[in-house]
Amino acid sequence: MDSPFETFDLFFGDGHHNLRRSEDLENLGPVFETASQHLDFYPLAYYTADSEAFQGTAHLSETNERTGLVVEDWKTQERLEREWRLLQEATRKYHQPGSFVTFPGYEWQGNGTSGDHNVYYKSEGPPIHRVDTLAELYDRVRGTDAVVIPHHTAYRTGWRGKDWSCLDEALSPFSEVFSLHGCSETDEEWVGLRHNAHMGPGLGDGSYEEALRRGIHLGAVCSGDNWSLLAGCHGNGLMACWAPKLERDAIWNAFKARRVYGVTGDRIQVMFSVNGTPMGGRIASSVPRKIRVRVKGCDALDRIELLRSGRVIATHCHQGTWKLPPWDSPCKFKIRVEYGWGPLCRDFEQPARDWLGLIEVKDGRILNAEPAWQTLGQEIPVIASNKATWRGKTEQEAVTRRAQNAFLFEIEAPLGAPVRVELNGQRKEATVREFMLKSDLLWFKEEAEALLKQKLGWARKSLPREDPVYFSAYRVKIHRAIPEKGYSFLWEVEDDEPFEKEIHYRVRVEQRNGHRAWTSPVWVRPG
Repeated sequence: MDSPFETFDLFFGDGHHNLRRSEDLENLGPVFETASQHLDFYPLAYYTADSEAFQGTAHLSETNERTGLVVEDWKTQERLEREWRLLQEATRKYHQPGSFVTFPGYEWQGNGTSGDHNVYYKSEGPPIHRVDTLAELYDRVRGTDAVVIPHHTAYRTGWRGKDWSCLDEALSPFSEVFSLHGCSETDEEWVGLRHNAHMGPGLGDGSYEEALRRGIHLGAVCSGDNWSLLAGCHGNGLMACWAPKLERDAIWNAFKARRVYGVTGDRIQVMFSVNGTPMGGRIASSVPRKIRVRVKGCDALDRIELLRSGRVIATHCHQGTWKLPPWDSPCKFKIRVEYGWGPLCRDFEQPARDWLGLIEVKDGRILNAEPAWQTLGQEIPVIASNKATWRGKTEQEAVTRRAQNAFLFEIEAPLGAPVRVELNGQRKEATVREFMLKSDLLWFKEEAEALLKQKLGWARKSLPREDPVYFSAYRVKIHRAIPEKGYSFLWEVEDDEPFEKEIHYRVRVEQRNGHRAWTSPVWVRPG
């Protein structure tokens, strides 16, 4: 590992998982147990607002769908106290130093004019502060072990977007730049705040870039803002943290030092330093700045960008810089197995599908397995040297709702070594090199034909075309295997341009599959 990261380990968590319904808060065990399987730390955000608290607006229809105007306001004080107590009981119970670190927290909106923030405490005990403005909230938590983290900041300022004129750097050391809502880094990109049409569009005044332009020392993270029972839902955002150990004090100190960054879903490892100072730091320097970036991705790297005070000053394009290793040489590679495509509920009343998976490599060993979960019901693989087995569950609920889950396996083996991937009896066997040439597919054709005949009385011969069979079949994608040189890179840049006032550097990473990482900056003042 690179200095100054030699004394740190990398941990991942979901810094913004919303829980709002009373029935969920009264049964938090399954939520925490699932989170502990695939996350290192978990600052849960209790949702303090409720549209039903504002009388005469939204209500539930006979079909259990919300109708009318949704206006959020504080839950009743009695309900706040009861549910806050339940949450803190759970964070205290499931906190396990060394394996799973929890923090109690709640989402604060106030009167909607200051932007939305998550309040996290280092330990249980402090109350929920029912105040209207961010200035009042800062006054209440100042002097305590609390952080106040802005999120979806690029919505319109004053209408649930962030007003950067009010920010305490000590209490708000970093901000959320990506979540289920989209991206708040800037309002000039397609991945912007487009998920919630009623709240958007994103605008520049509340963007993360605007905060940095104003000279605010603010780190960057990603987090889910996800209302399901699955914390750390892949694709909604995860927070990464460099800390010496997995304990509350160590993680909390990393929060305060801004030694954090964000990823959209894939757990891209990024080490970034300027003159030996890691991300989040502030230094003085009059000599050329030596920037060091080490990236270990989860898929083929596309590009790495180095920004100085908002301007891209160097770009590394990784495509075309690597090729497959020699046939007989041992190498590390990553291969993703993704399952969950299948018939839609609108076509068939199909129950949830159970999966039993296996991956085995001859003359090699499986180093680790990274989860990429979008639904509940998955289990971490059991790795035994050259073989890994796992169980999963998927359910096709709607056309627009993703149901795929995946595991990314890092393996060490010669390119000629045979690899076997098997799910529910369907298998694919090929050499490591063959898996590096292209992706592949398992699909349950005979099962789909039987399903069509059973549910609809259709025989394959009676169909005018073949695609209904394919669309009615469960499918598994075996992504193209990527050698280590394709997902790893060490980049060193020296910047000797003179400067007269404080500048900042930060790094963006993008993989070929679209997953991204944003680092916190390093600030440099003239020395």
